[in-house]
Amino acid sequence: MTRLLNARGYSLASIVFHWLTAALVIVLFLTHEREFIGLHVSLGAIAGLFLLYRVWWRWNRGFSRPADQPVLLNVLARLVVWGFLLAIVVTIVTGYLLPWSGGRDLVIFEALRIPSPFAGNGAFHELMEEAHDIAGHAFLPLLALHVLGALKHAFVDKDSVLLRMARPVEGGK
Repeated sequence: MTRLLNARGYSLASIVFHWLTAALVIVLFLTHEREFIGLHVSLGAIAGLFLLYRVWWRWNRGFSRPADQPVLLNVLARLVVWGFLLAIVVTIVTGYLLPWSGGRDLVIFEALRIPSPFAGNGAFHELMEEAHDIAGHAFLPLLALHVLGALKHAFVDKDSVLLRMARPVEGGK
């Protein structure tokens, strides 16, 4: 029998996943420039497995109950979260496909080489580069909206919504 999840908050695991995801995304964003590309690819290849698990976790666990605010703001909040999850999936999947679409191995810290499962294809590679770049840069406006929403709850509404990601709830989502 499955237990009912608390709709008011998140479990300790969800909170840890949230903040670890945030840290990984920041590190990956900061290392995406050419001079750090080896580090970016290696970290992304390893973190990608965790990040995809994070998306699966959230999909299966669901979300806590919407805040007590106008419906439009709750719709926007949900779109921002879904935008984050979609951006994670697209960025990770295209990140794995980038070297392979160029016909190259996926190299992880020069210790592991995963050969390309297919020959390089210039047009497909360019599509993967563009999708990876767009999804990666989608985090900035999504993060701005997410932080603004959290600040609104903390300083304007003065409710406990911000505490959902700081204080675990027994049986939380």
